[in-house]
Amino acid sequence: MVAAAVLTGVLVPGVAHAAPPSNDDFGSSTQVTALPFSDQQDIAGATRAPDDPYWCQTSVERSVWYSYTPAEDVLLRATTAGSSQSMIMSANTGLRGELRGVDEACSTGATSPITFRAKAGTTYQFAVGSGGGTLKFSLDQVAPAANDDFAQAQPVTLPFTAQPDVTVASFEADEPESTCVYEEQRASVWYSYTHSGEALSVVPKVQGSTAAVTVYSGSDITSLNEVTCADGNVVQRAVFRAAPGTTYYLRFTAAHRNYQPISVSLTEAPPLRPYMGLSGDGNTVYSDMVFNADSNGDIDGELTAEWDFGDGTTLPAQQGPVHHRYQADGTYQVTLKATSADGRTGTASGEVKVETHDVGITKFAVPTSARAGQSKPITVHVANTRYLEKATVTLYRSNGSSWTEVGKSTLDVPAHPTRKVQFPFSYTFTPEDAALGKVSFRAVVTLPYPAQDARKLDNEVIAIATTVRPAAVTNSAMN
Repeated sequence: MVAAAVLTGVLVPGVAHAAPPSNDDFGSSTQVTALPFSDQQDIAGATRAPDDPYWCQTSVERSVWYSYTPAEDVLLRATTAGSSQSMIMSANTGLRGELRGVDEACSTGATSPITFRAKAGTTYQFAVGSGGGTLKFSLDQVAPAANDDFAQAQPVTLPFTAQPDVTVASFEADEPESTCVYEEQRASVWYSYTHSGEALSVVPKVQGSTAAVTVYSGSDITSLNEVTCADGNVVQRAVFRAAPGTTYYLRFTAAHRNYQPISVSLTEAPPLRPYMGLSGDGNTVYSDMVFNADSNGDIDGELTAEWDFGDGTTLPAQQGPVHHRYQADGTYQVTLKATSADGRTGTASGEVKVETHDVGITKFAVPTSARAGQSKPITVHVANTRYLEKATVTLYRSNGSSWTEVGKSTLDVPAHPTRKVQFPFSYTFTPEDAALGKVSFRAVVTLPYPAQDARKLDNEVIAIATTVRPAAVTNSAMN
């Protein structure tokens, strides 16, 4: 009677409870005896045992089990594609309570398969689960990548692109290192490219954050030499010069579980399109111009360039910026012939206009002495030998600690070998000047924008200080 009362207490009238599947527990897993294998079942009544592994199925509420023991070494692939909802699946080995997860054999995606190399005679336990729904579990043997080994490298021609499946690839003994791969024993597939015709620049690329492609030269896996490499993180881009009749080997690697699309490609490098950079302290005959050969190509690297400056001066091929000073004003056609590190060439040209504006103050006439209240002339003489300039002279007065503008004048200054243009000013000395005893004047000549004076050292002059005395006392003032 007591047992009946307890049983009654755990039953809820009117609610149907799904029976657990026959393979609900590790000890009653469905034994897979032949491949390919496929099974479909409702796992709504499945449970999870306390000793079920947690390394992959941390959030699984219900799970069922399958097991398989291959008679020979084989590449297995399990999938839950076709299930009614996302399933979590792992492959394990060992005894109950001591299960060990198979490396890379955990799938937490909706239909992502797991692929791994199974050893003959080893029993593999597959735990599959979710919150419920209909599970479709499939297990089959898959063939290794045809180009898994160096000796079976897949020959390719340009242009070439592929989406390798590295889950069916392996790491081959004696595979060479790569400066773009940080986990050297990653699975890889191999491609070979034999160039015919004239030398050609070729670009290897990869897509995928864990992917890398490395190009080698040589004929034996134990003696390969790295030519270049590129990675999917765009940390390093690559280009190499393919020599006629030479075979190059491409090793593609990626993480076994990659959640992003991965691909590898090999294409002819685009033409080199250099451009000319110009900097310096103005385009005048008194300053050097700095020329630089550059390009927008992400694989071009630092360019080597020959220069023709259009004035009869040339420079041989060299890297980095070059300096040149023109001897006369004019418009010059500058041409550069650039070469990238991989041997592509390209030319660029452009006009450079040299125009030297140069006005200067040749004389600054200020009174040697004055009295407060007197107005006296101040004259600034400006010369110019190159172009007709509309120059502005600004006159400043100093109180010993700062400058104050006291006049401004704009006049045409024609180009003439000897003629000077006078800028006349008049200044009335103040009692403040007399109190100081001396006053200084500064003249500054400027040109209207965008013209810039090529030699500014003679654009500003400070005159010898003028002595200033108090105003004279008249007789009427004395009476």
